[in-house]
Amino acid sequence: MSEILLSKSAYEHNLTQIAKKVGSKKRIISVLKDNAYGHGALLMGKIAKEFGIEITCVKSEIEARELAGLFKSIIVLSHLPTGDESSEFIYAINDIRALEIIRPGTQIHLAIDTLMHRNGIDVSQIKSAIEIIKRRNLDLKGAFTHFRASDEHGADYFVQKDNFELAKIMIRELFNKELIFHSHNSAAIERASDVGDEYVRAGMAQFGYSGFDESLGLKKVLKLYANRVSSRVLQAGQSVGYGGAFTAKYDMNIATYDLGYGDGLFRYNGKGELNLANGEPILGKMSMDSFSSTDMGDRVCVMDDANIWAEFFDTINYDIDLDQVSELIDSLCAMSKIVNAPKEEVKVEVGS
Repeated sequence: MSEILLSKSAYEHNLTQIAKKVGSKKRIISVLKDNAYGHGALLMGKIAKEFGIEITCVKSEIEARELAGLFKSIIVLSHLPTGDESSEFIYAINDIRALEIIRPGTQIHLAIDTLMHRNGIDVSQIKSAIEIIKRRNLDLKGAFTHFRASDEHGADYFVQKDNFELAKIMIRELFNKELIFHSHNSAAIERASDVGDEYVRAGMAQFGYSGFDESLGLKKVLKLYANRVSSRVLQAGQSVGYGGAFTAKYDMNIATYDLGYGDGLFRYNGKGELNLANGEPILGKMSMDSFSSTDMGDRVCVMDDANIWAEFFDTINYDIDLDQVSELIDSLCAMSKIVNAPKEEVKVEVGS
């Protein structure tokens, strides 16, 4: 049976490195949205809590309820206001109109649009927003922004920093209360020489993926393994799999392993060379429940670095983790198939 191996020691190492950079573990907001980028929100959330993380942010109320009770504060980033919000959670305000709909007394964080022009209120709207917050007795807990290009060399990062500093000054002048501010995502944490008085949102960095440079010395948390179903000698001139996409040039020992696109992996069509963790290529088209490769024994590591598959499929590393691994994690969590593993690891069985 295929399995996912999550390294607790690597995860704690990454959180430690981030804490050293920002000054305290208390200033880390662990981003566990979208099932912790495919790593398993509940699994990683429990480790984060043990480590000392007090704040997390997620996409929706559904995700927040899964983690309820683990953290001091849970921020819901993509909430559509209904007027029936929970007092347990903090809700991001992505549009000034939401302030007139959300339930009075609700805990909120203001999203500030500093250049990205995706979500958030404009700096020019801050005064109006604070007036509505006071009139409707909303519980403002903080404010944040999101960098649109912190992983790229350029001026955008510095422009947004300046814009957010202006927003912070305005909010503090208009709202005399202790608030928390956060703007630095994973790449910005690496890039910044000093995050000042802010908290930081650790996304893919907590799972070992750098966004700007390698300065934090991060370690990959997740490895995906498959087990051998069968083996044979593929003779010269014979082809393997659907469409015979791979043909042997010489006699070779091959095997079929129990993981395929039906488990959430991107479907490899046999064109180009898609390599496993050890550098050996997948042979031919990936099947729904299996793939073929050179026979590498009973068990093979399919993936220990999502960047390899991301480069092949021309996407980003957390698209690989989200789409390919999250479905597996969801299944195993639902079936409670966490099996015995060394103390520093969490091992999960995956059934096709």
